[in-house]
Amino acid sequence: MILNMCRKNLNILLLISITAIICTVFVMNTDLANGIVSGKYFWFYASVALLSALAIPAAIIKRREKASFALPDLLILLFCLAAVLITVNHTGRLTNKCLLLIFVMVFYFYLRIFLAGRDKLIYGLCGLAFVVTGLVEIAWGLMQLYGFTPSQHYLFKITGSFFNPGPYSGWLAMVFPMALGYAVLNYFTHKGHEVAQSLFERISKTGVKILGILTVLGTLLVLPAAMSRASWLAAIGGSIFIVVMYGLQNRTVVGYLKKYRKRLVLLSLAAIVLFVMAMTGLFLLKKDSASGRAFTWKIALQTIKENPLGVGLGNFGGSYGDTQATYFASGAGTEREEYVAGGVEYAFNEYLQICIETGIASFLVFLAFVICVLVVGIRNKNYLPAGSLVSLLIFASMSYPFNVLPFVIAFVFLSALCMAGEGAKGRKDERAKARKYPGFAIWAFLIIAPVTGALLSMYKIYPLYEAYKQWNMTRIIYGMNMHRDAAEEYAKQYPYLQDEIQFLFEYAQSLSKSEQYEKSNEILRRAMQISCDPMLYNIMGKNYQALKQYELAEQSFKKAANLVPNRLYPHYLLAKLYHEMGLKDKAEAETNIVLTKSPKVESKAVEEMREELIEVRTKN
Repeated sequence: MILNMCRKNLNILLLISITAIICTVFVMNTDLANGIVSGKYFWFYASVALLSALAIPAAIIKRREKASFALPDLLILLFCLAAVLITVNHTGRLTNKCLLLIFVMVFYFYLRIFLAGRDKLIYGLCGLAFVVTGLVEIAWGLMQLYGFTPSQHYLFKITGSFFNPGPYSGWLAMVFPMALGYAVLNYFTHKGHEVAQSLFERISKTGVKILGILTVLGTLLVLPAAMSRASWLAAIGGSIFIVVMYGLQNRTVVGYLKKYRKRLVLLSLAAIVLFVMAMTGLFLLKKDSASGRAFTWKIALQTIKENPLGVGLGNFGGSYGDTQATYFASGAGTEREEYVAGGVEYAFNEYLQICIETGIASFLVFLAFVICVLVVGIRNKNYLPAGSLVSLLIFASMSYPFNVLPFVIAFVFLSALCMAGEGAKGRKDERAKARKYPGFAIWAFLIIAPVTGALLSMYKIYPLYEAYKQWNMTRIIYGMNMHRDAAEEYAKQYPYLQDEIQFLFEYAQSLSKSEQYEKSNEILRRAMQISCDPMLYNIMGKNYQALKQYELAEQSFKKAANLVPNRLYPHYLLAKLYHEMGLKDKAEAETNIVLTKSPKVESKAVEEMREELIEVRTKN
């Protein structure tokens, strides 16, 4: 009696802590710099700490539920360890991204242990909580669209709790297949699903169906406004997966397919034609954007070739920028490629970016993990989380979800749901194999993980939180052009914020404008490891110019010009540099580029640069 009561109370607490982690997507903290992003990180760390506090009592009370160590568990462990080691090898320190990856891995194994017996209540309500996040985001987005609440980005009307419409629409696309299962496929009464039947005893069937219908209709209403092609394809792909999986479980459907094979072939051909037409339409909808991503993937593949062992988590930008600059400097780039090229933050294909950052071998381990999880999900008939995972994987092939924390959490969460029940049912030899998993290993993890988390919190997380808080205050000084004072404050925060490109940019600018040129270049060199923004090279070049180190200034400006050839500012700086050096022919050549070359975006700044160079030419 007492044990059952403890079990029920523990389940409630586990649900609260897991739901808190899922709700990371909603968190924003205006006290922190970049609070839309950074606020989510610290909420996640705190929520994992709460889950850690429940770990040992959960293991004691739920000790009869045997956890099996499956192949995907080994693969994700190997991938995370390899990624951390590669990053530490390149940077010489435990970066913030490494810290996050460690906590994400801990969260995954907690879920695996707690869902080992496929607890009906926890499993079912976890899925519902995930769908509810989509419904909340839909309501949030609609309120932004109609002006009731502000957007998180001044350029876009609809962003939800994200910083732009891309991740927002990707989140809805990921939730959509699971919501569709609740709304259309009547998942909670599907024959053979004991989890669903048990949950039916606790939640109204009508209420669950309404939740699914509202989420589906809301997603269909909002996604067109977000204008994200990747999210549309992701939602369609995940939904097709679920429909096919459930269709194959229906004898009537299978019989129809066998009876009318010719019709099936014709329908398949028609579907392929429609798909090709749709892809063509999506390409033409944002032709320049699509061409830009295709070019980014081309350079990313070249970057992989040059760095097969990986460059470390967070170092994509620097390596990619070096490859792109070399490509254009060699003269290989076409006029179209020069026009669509940009200083990208992400590869817009997570598989390419993972391969660049962690190396080919680690990427293959990650890919094996994904395949194994989907296979286990299908085998265990966990079709709904598998469908949402398929949507996320499709979205990841055209966007940057794994660079946004809520998506990383969702990836781990959906993977664990797919794995739920693994080793807990099936043949006797499988159950026996599951029991061979040593209990002491679980206990070692449950003890070591919270202790490690506590140490990391004292050593890294709390100081990091304070650094973000102080950075937010320092930005006020920076905005008032009190650059020497700002630089002094940034110096205190630098040990904790070396992975924040915006922080490094502001710090380097403050140093440069307070005439600390050499120190500014030192910070810029760190920034260049994680970003390919050509402005970094422009600032470095101006620093060298102020130090009268003209050759180094010229190299920096040329690197900026080759990095993103469609920008005129580096050529403007080169023209001024050559005038100062007395190299009239070179100055005239760069001036002609600024005056004759069409910029990607016409602006007042371009007009001012041209007017100034015309004036300088006239005087000389």
